[in-house]
Amino acid sequence: MIVLPRHPVLRIVATAWLLAAIVMLTATLLRPDIYGNDRAALVWLTPLYWLSFPLGHAGVMAGIWIRVELYVGPQFVPSVLAEGLYLWTVLTVLGYLQWFVLLPWISRKCRQLSGVLADRVS
Repeated sequence: MIVLPRHPVLRIVATAWLLAAIVMLTATLLRPDIYGNDRAALVWLTPLYWLSFPLGHAGVMAGIWIRVELYVGPQFVPSVLAEGLYLWTVLTVLGYLQWFVLLPWISRKCRQLSGVLADRVS
């Protein structure tokens, strides 16, 4: 699998996608609420959630499961800053992988399969 897109247009889109993710991280870190453990600071990551949907949702659900385990187990409560960094990292990595690695790979495999099936029919 190729991590960087081959096509120049996809490279531009991937760069814009990563730039948007970095802007959302910066906006989140610049909010004073995040250092006061106010969950309202995480609202700036909502657009990134939608940019990385549906794999990003799986990452958010894993984060919820981890947080529940931390609350129930060793009585460790992660700060909103740690939670925000986790969410940003998971959403960025899963979203990038989904749109710029997995989807092009699936598209190439479908195109190859349709070519093989078309050759078989004719």
